[in-house]
Amino acid sequence: MRTATFLMPTAYFSIPVGVAALALAWFHVLPLWQGAETVGTVLGGIAIAFWTLFLSLYIYKLFAFREQVKEEFYCPIRFSFPALIFISTMLVGDILYHWEWHLLGKILICGSITGQLFYAFIRIGSLWSGEHFSQDAVQPPFYLPAVASNFTSASSLVILGQTDLAYLFFGAGLLAWLMFEPILLQRLRTQPLPATNRATIGIVLAPAFVGSSAYLSLNGGEVDLLVKLLWGYGLLQLLFLLRIVPSLLKNGFSIGFWAFSFGLASMANSAIALYQHSQLTHLAMIAFGFANIIIASLLFGTGIKMIKKQFWVK
Repeated sequence: MRTATFLMPTAYFSIPVGVAALALAWFHVLPLWQGAETVGTVLGGIAIAFWTLFLSLYIYKLFAFREQVKEEFYCPIRFSFPALIFISTMLVGDILYHWEWHLLGKILICGSITGQLFYAFIRIGSLWSGEHFSQDAVQPPFYLPAVASNFTSASSLVILGQTDLAYLFFGAGLLAWLMFEPILLQRLRTQPLPATNRATIGIVLAPAFVGSSAYLSLNGGEVDLLVKLLWGYGLLQLLFLLRIVPSLLKNGFSIGFWAFSFGLASMANSAIALYQHSQLTHLAMIAFGFANIIIASLLFGTGIKMIKKQFWVK
């Protein structure tokens, strides 16, 4: 049995998730600016490079570090992070489908949707059969397998033309979010997150904007009442998170800050619809620019970590 810690935490899959989601946002800018395809393609290439590297490492981990995989699976907090593998794979499938690699894109999308359902079935289902689940386990990563995976599945299924099926996944994600949100917020008000997990609070930003993007995919881009409600709540969450960012930055940049990226990229994605089909054009432009600046900063910080050889866990 290997005792050394594996060099790549599963949470690192948040990098290809954020970059891939931003690439898809830029593809939606194409009707407004032809150069958006180039930007999206570059971001898509970066996302696929990270995804390929991390997936290869994780497959190696499955065989060479089985005990650590098992430990993560049974951890009441870290069990949520493998959902990022399925989410990132769906997003990569979306990008490939956009590039007209239809068969490969469809395989990745269908495979990852099936995978995330099976993972939720065996892992979250066990929580309904008496498995111990303490108050300490109520943390933002829990959104990943129950909420983010289903919203992303909905968006990907729309790309494949399966709109009715996509609505089922959207409903699953939406109701799971509404059920878990008050429990998590009450926990955050009464008990701080452990120092090692504080950056994961960025995941709180994701449900409103990822859900908004999924819903816009379903309804053909119409900015209706639900979209505006989701955006209003998402912006409120963003303001609350901005309030605590200085405290998160006290120890400098960490890869954990990528927890903010999926929500930000989805905000940029849905901002395109707001710009085109609502009176909120200025707000949409600010949101799109802000999301791009922050994710570019995350990429820059990650690059610095790599140059300084501080990227991998030692």
